[in-house]
Amino acid sequence: MPQMTMIHPRYKAVLFDFDGTLADTSEGIFKSLQYAFEADGKPSPGLATLRKFIGPPIYDSFRTLFGYPEEKIDFMVRKYRERYREKGWREARIYEGIPALLRTLYENGVSIATASSKPTPYIEQILREQGLFEYMNYIGGTRFDEKHVEKAAIIRDAMRHLDATPVETVMVGDRLYDILGAKAAGIPCIAVLYGFGSCEEFEKYDADFVAETPADVQKLLFED
Repeated sequence: MPQMTMIHPRYKAVLFDFDGTLADTSEGIFKSLQYAFEADGKPSPGLATLRKFIGPPIYDSFRTLFGYPEEKIDFMVRKYRERYREKGWREARIYEGIPALLRTLYENGVSIATASSKPTPYIEQILREQGLFEYMNYIGGTRFDEKHVEKAAIIRDAMRHLDATPVETVMVGDRLYDILGAKAAGIPCIAVLYGFGSCEEFEKYDADFVAETPADVQKLLFED
């Protein structure tokens, strides 16, 4: 058996957003959204609008992106989850390089958690299906009955479970919500370009670091 090469991590704990950071979940999300709009008798918005759905809490997205009134949002979320629960979560694809990154962190004693606005049961299902659950020290996400939760609160909760201070922790994400949540929690954020964000977004919201690939993320997480 080859010897494991030990490298020095910069952080005690690494928090990962899920959609657009660990996994490309767009197929299942978009098809489930289209299913919900069909149930409401409306045409699905274009791809550019659907992409913006990924990142914020689901109730906020239906409210701000699609203009649904409060009394109709519950129906749309229910229809969306109806399809996602049945098959949407199975359509997720783990980004190339993520398994190797998680394994390297795990083998070098770094605590790993998710910090996502996605419901935790979906995160756990996908990670188990993909054989990555064993690398996680904590699954940070939301409950199905939560209509709004701040990203900073999710991040702080994950840090508390990992017993990590702000100086020991970094957030990895792909949208402005990850950057703003990390800033509010007092930790740096690595913004990844392979997800659903952009250079313009990361520059506007002042990401601490920008990485093009999971391999670039790893370079930022370990000492030279």
